[in-house]
Amino acid sequence: MPEDSQDRQSQSQSQTTAVQVSIQASSDPALERRIFGKVASAGRQIGRIADVLDILIAAFERDARLAPSAVAVLAAYRGMREEIAREKAAWAPERYLEALETLRAENPRAYAELLPRLRQWLSEQAGGDAAPKEPPTPG
Repeated sequence: MPEDSQDRQSQSQSQTTAVQVSIQASSDPALERRIFGKVASAGRQIGRIADVLDILIAAFERDARLAPSAVAVLAAYRGMREEIAREKAAWAPERYLEALETLRAENPRAYAELLPRLRQWLSEQAGGDAAPKEPPTPG
């Protein structure tokens, strides 16, 4: 595993252990576990809430004069959202590599069938064409 991948994996693991959502104080911990496991993780729920908050902020800003302290809070919020978006974009290629590793481990035959097509597509991309070509379709 490349050093960058190890660093990211280590950071991810430390973040995973550093972030805990306690459901013990919930009136129904079993329900909370089902929601986090089957419906949406805490991160997905927070992301959806942030999306709604973005919409509400945009509507509010059009119709309101904001105090300087409110402007500063909104700027900090936007900065955080932009940083999250950058992290997601930077991590995106790693997710594809992880998916390939999972495929190789769980379905070696499908992985072996995909590999030559993926190599061909990558070779074509490295050929210097100005516009990227579409990835190979299953066939």
